[in-house]
Amino acid sequence: MKKLLLAVAITSLSLHAAQAAPTLYGKVNVSIDQFNNKSFGSENVTEVNSNSSRIGVKGEEKISDQLSALYLAEWEISVDGDEDDSQTFKKRNIYAGLKWNGFGTLKAGNYDSYFKTAAASKNDIFNDHSFDMTSMMYGEERLKNVVGFETDPKRLAGVGLNIMLQQGEENKADGDNGVGDAISTSITYENKDLGLALALAGDFDVKGKYSASSFGSSKQASDAFRLTGSYDLAKVGVEGLGLNALYQTAKATSSAGKALNLEEQAWLINATYKIATTPWTLKAQYQTADTSWTGNDRTVDQYGVAVDYTLNKQAKLYGLLAQQKRDWGAEDSQSVFGVGMELNF
Repeated sequence: MKKLLLAVAITSLSLHAAQAAPTLYGKVNVSIDQFNNKSFGSENVTEVNSNSSRIGVKGEEKISDQLSALYLAEWEISVDGDEDDSQTFKKRNIYAGLKWNGFGTLKAGNYDSYFKTAAASKNDIFNDHSFDMTSMMYGEERLKNVVGFETDPKRLAGVGLNIMLQQGEENKADGDNGVGDAISTSITYENKDLGLALALAGDFDVKGKYSASSFGSSKQASDAFRLTGSYDLAKVGVEGLGLNALYQTAKATSSAGKALNLEEQAWLINATYKIATTPWTLKAQYQTADTSWTGNDRTVDQYGVAVDYTLNKQAKLYGLLAQQKRDWGAEDSQSVFGVGMELNF
């Protein structure tokens, strides 16, 4: 009998441990890139790059039939070895929260703003590369000291409502030290039967960069709006073709308590075409950002193409060619040609 009870106890503990075990996940994205006039200078250089490669753990603990506790901790890793030893692991999304089944999720920690996540990876074919839209547009921020709530889209027929409150713990000199000094929000909609995905996002007093301005090295508190859309044309008989677009406006609200006449309008459009019964996918994208402030108006444009070769569901090879052009400075363009591999696990 004692042996039987011991066996039952061990089995019970084993099952509980299996249920509680975290999931290890990650992505390795490494490329060999040839840059011409890198950073709009005169440098032509070939680099091996680790494009936001990452590793993380996540998990969910069931508390009751309706409530679960969840967590996620993710770090960027330097596959190419460029970072020093102290930066081997660089913080990305880290949070803990509670999930109510069929209703929504409450999270607290350090993670991507809802303005940023309104643009899914398909809205930027160069996502994670040095030529992605982060290098041109406001709003690609990961916010710390935040509390956010996300409704379950299934509850509202595909509509998701998201709101994030950032506490101004480090901005007391600006008078920002209360609850929700900065707010990031989004409304999302996805219908796979229609092949349609839409998102409308808003940032309010969220600090972000205006890369084309003289303020580009620092983040400015801003109000901004972003609209994104994706459509799968297979739903109207054009197999393999998808269209994606983004439009946004941003206006700085202040800098150290001083009003700024700093604004940005930006948009992008891309198309992806998966060649039927083959592992090949072709992509093309155009994006532009116009930034203005007192006495200045600057524009950056980017043109690019890419091709993916899918090895399996987790791995692909890719190539890309892109050029950025700007209307000021001695060097008005920079370009990149790269080949790489992305592996998800």
